[in-house]
Amino acid sequence: MNRSISPRVYRILLLAYPAQFRREYGLQMAQLFRDSWRYQGRQGTKFGLLHLWLRTLLDLIQTVPHEHLHNLGKEKSLMNNLRKDALAVAGCLAIIVIAFFLLQYGRSHNVPSILLFGYILDAVLTTGVIGNLVVFFLTKTTRLNSLRTALWTFLILNGVPAILLAFIGSRIDPQFSLGSVLVGYVVSFLFWYGLHWMWAQKGRGQVAA
Repeated sequence: MNRSISPRVYRILLLAYPAQFRREYGLQMAQLFRDSWRYQGRQGTKFGLLHLWLRTLLDLIQTVPHEHLHNLGKEKSLMNNLRKDALAVAGCLAIIVIAFFLLQYGRSHNVPSILLFGYILDAVLTTGVIGNLVVFFLTKTTRLNSLRTALWTFLILNGVPAILLAFIGSRIDPQFSLGSVLVGYVVSFLFWYGLHWMWAQKGRGQVAA
């Protein structure tokens, strides 16, 4: 086979590999084949060129199916992670929306049973919106442990406002109830962190299965 044609044929054969594999290794593989072909050409033996092609075709037969199966596994894993993330986000949003409407309904209709939990709903709503955004952003852009990130995020978001309100709450509202506020933030922390903990345990159970 003509020397100038063989590298072109090999580049066409590389199309059998998955696109991501070609992007990562295609240029290096083509260069390696081209160098090997030139070396064998300089040796001046047809057997060497034939041996190169036989070895190359054997490698293609062995590695192409393997790479496609490997790529299929990565795509399946990616889709599972995307579905898991979408479900987690949808669940958090649903809880936040329910808390918001319950709080608004209780205030507008003066429902005692809902207003009794007003401090808890307030804390769950505010820390849930900010906290889940922070946790989701950090776990997707860094290698931080998701459960540990959730622990510190919700600990800070619930602890800092509770401490500040303990000092200034009575100054801005004569009817301020420190006990109710503290209970609200404690319940909010336990609720959101507990939710992330259960989600993490579920994910570990699926991996183990």
